[in-house]
Amino acid sequence: MNTHAERTPLFKAGAQRLLFTAERFAEHEMANHAAAGAYAFLLSATPAVMLVLGLARAILRRLPRAVAEIEAATRGFLGPLASARSGEGFFTAGLGALALTIGVVSLVWAARLFIVTIQRALRLIHAATGRNAAVKENLLTFAVELASLVVIVAVLATGQVVRLLILDRTGTDPASASLGWTRTLVGTAPALALYLFVYLTYRLIPAERPRRKTAATTAALVIALFALIASLMDLFTNGARYELLYGVFGGLIVLLVKVYAFFTLYFYGAEYCFVAEHFDALLFGRFYRVARAARTGRLERALFMAPERLIASYARQYEAGDLVFSAGSTGREVYFVYEGEVGVYAAEAEGSGRLALLGAGELFGEMAAFLDEPRTATVRAESAATLLVLPPEIFGLFIRSDAEAARRLIDSLSARLKAANAALGGQKKNGP
Repeated sequence: MNTHAERTPLFKAGAQRLLFTAERFAEHEMANHAAAGAYAFLLSATPAVMLVLGLARAILRRLPRAVAEIEAATRGFLGPLASARSGEGFFTAGLGALALTIGVVSLVWAARLFIVTIQRALRLIHAATGRNAAVKENLLTFAVELASLVVIVAVLATGQVVRLLILDRTGTDPASASLGWTRTLVGTAPALALYLFVYLTYRLIPAERPRRKTAATTAALVIALFALIASLMDLFTNGARYELLYGVFGGLIVLLVKVYAFFTLYFYGAEYCFVAEHFDALLFGRFYRVARAARTGRLERALFMAPERLIASYARQYEAGDLVFSAGSTGREVYFVYEGEVGVYAAEAEGSGRLALLGAGELFGEMAAFLDEPRTATVRAESAATLLVLPPEIFGLFIRSDAEAARRLIDSLSARLKAANAALGGQKKNGP
């Protein structure tokens, strides 16, 4: 059985992730992206659903009862986005080649703003990990949106057709013998489509794709939270008041609020995906900043001054005199002095003279990571020391995502280079 002390690091790691996510959400102004995404989705959803449902009607034209069921389900799904007259006119008219072409063009035009909004937000979130080609981003995002809508239509159509076929065979009145599983299938179609959209965009759009488990878990959490929020809104929202205030737009206002809530959760989830995938780099960056700051808040010190995860994963112990690495050796790891001191020497032998003495809070070995070249100096532990050995990918993301840390590192490298030049100059003067 776990004790409280054993559970504390898990709680601490969760708090750290949530704090990183909230900070990044605010820093990237994702609330604005959520508003733009909600507006753009409402513009593109209606033509996309109607186009796909028009195709479904053409395919199922020999099953008029199925078509009628699909039309009714469509009007219920679109709600205030489509009137009964417009839906009737759309389904009554034939879907010829010209109508199909116009529908596709309208869909592409209406979906453009939605696609651009998603792309810009995800590109901003994953800016430190590279970027995709513009054509690839456009095709992927558009395909994901259309696939999500196709899932809705497929589930609606399949459920209604199967239900009608069974009822035709049994001769039971459809109004009194609606099958529970078809109702469940139809009711869960929007949630399934939303989950598909969230998972695929999280997984496929970023240049550096998150793990399937991370994307799937985050997408499920987003959908679950949205379902809870939507249920609470339905429970406490008075539609009559909105109709009194906004007239025919009352239902649309409620729908817009729900869509905005969804996209807020969606971008929170996207930020959390990035945090979960690059947690160690973000954690080291915050620890590096807090450890070197003259004054920090209590919350930051409590969360980041004792990095148990980093110590467990990357710490190495050295005794006085132990060799850390020698000049000419290969390796791109970067070292952080957590405790103790290390000496930097121009060659492997200590008699060559020490160029620098580095204490707690200092980084070294970064030039090999930057240049991908052999080590240019020898480093030994001057006392018992604990070093964090950071893989190059963690150090690279730490530098790219933290401008303040990058500036401090440049200043440290400049001071170290100046001290090394002075030491070498002194050795030359004292030489034979």
